[in-house]
Amino acid sequence: MFDWAYRKRLKDDLEAWVAKGWVTSSGAASILREQEEEDGRSRLPMALAGIGMVCVALALFAFIAANWAAIPKTAKLIGIAALLIASHAAAARMALRGKKGAADLLTGFATLVFLGGMALVGQIFHLPEDWAGGAFLVCLGGLAAAWLTGSKASLTVAAVAAVVWQFTREGLGQAPLVEDILGLLMLAAVFVHAIIYPSRLSRWLAISLLWVTYGRWFAETAEIASAGDDFGVAMALAGGGGLAVLMLVLDPIADLFVKWSSNLPKRSHGHWLMGRSLQDAGFLVLCTLVVVALVLVPEISSGVEAAGMLALPALIPFLLAVLLVTCGAVLSYKTIKSQGFFASVGFALVAIILPIATLNAILLAAISMASLVGLCALATWYNNRFWMLCAYLGLTAVSLWLLQVTIGSLLGQSVFFLVAGVLLLAVAIWLARLIAKSNRTTGPGSEAQETAQ
Repeated sequence: MFDWAYRKRLKDDLEAWVAKGWVTSSGAASILREQEEEDGRSRLPMALAGIGMVCVALALFAFIAANWAAIPKTAKLIGIAALLIASHAAAARMALRGKKGAADLLTGFATLVFLGGMALVGQIFHLPEDWAGGAFLVCLGGLAAAWLTGSKASLTVAAVAAVVWQFTREGLGQAPLVEDILGLLMLAAVFVHAIIYPSRLSRWLAISLLWVTYGRWFAETAEIASAGDDFGVAMALAGGGGLAVLMLVLDPIADLFVKWSSNLPKRSHGHWLMGRSLQDAGFLVLCTLVVVALVLVPEISSGVEAAGMLALPALIPFLLAVLLVTCGAVLSYKTIKSQGFFASVGFALVAIILPIATLNAILLAAISMASLVGLCALATWYNNRFWMLCAYLGLTAVSLWLLQVTIGSLLGQSVFFLVAGVLLLAVAIWLARLIAKSNRTTGPGSEAQETAQ
């Protein structure tokens, strides 16, 4: 997340790895030398070229709009088609010459030309305004260009168009089943492309599209059920918490299956990167929902309807999350670090759905604080700085809210600090015993293998 922090950690890790013989001294020196020389300048030309590509496309469309009446209809259509073909031809030529970055940018430019061409064709033939239909066609064109050429720029356009389509298609409760299936197919196409052709932007756009697609399903179900806010709150807690947990545990579950089935092929670099991005997003949502379950739910609801958990958008993610957490705990037999992971994540899920069973402020506060302390410990154990940031921000928000609630009473403050202190001491003692047990029962080789889990 921060280059300076990464480089500091890398220097410390390399020193330990050299001492253990995992990395040679010359190899460590080469890694550090490359990190010191790499200051982002190598990515600057492509970043500027990407901005320039968008500017050129906008200039082209502005020129056509300024001379709209002077350009014949046939010339407009031929010009759009010629520019589209020329852009793809130039991209293919660059790809043959081994210039993948330039080919990607030219393919992205061609996708923008296709996007502008759709709008211009609508203007030429005075077609009625249809944002959903236009976004759907742009998404199909972007996906076609992305899959045929491996273009990440085209996938960006396709993912954004898919998000727009989900927001602008038929009203809630009226969409036919075929549109829901098309939405799932578009989501799958974006997700798989982001794995095969790894890119941070592609991964986060795919994850964003996942949440938008789920949100659409959630909203349609709530509209059809015509239920109240208490019903929707239960759906949101169970469904959102379940989906966040699924995003967190899928990667560790995959690791455990590979561990127990050694004949399975190893995952590619793209799978590994997508798994880590899913975990980061899931951890962020999980911490946010723990805070929301304590702070906001009692404010907006006097009694959450448990029946909301039975709605499919809530029931399916929640049951899958419970199943995978249970399977992970079983498969991580004698692997202390993995067991701690699944225990912390499962307890956080309990804290999220607890308002469905009770709105008792003391119980909610205790469970929420305990779950966030567990997530803080988990982030520290895994040495994941992004997780640490999310967990500590969540713990700070809960602490400030509790302090504000109890500020009018010295007795309330004493109870607050007592509960917080006892929880922190209990977690510290538990972790100390867990680490000591792990050190007694594992040797150096198995300890390194466990750390990799």
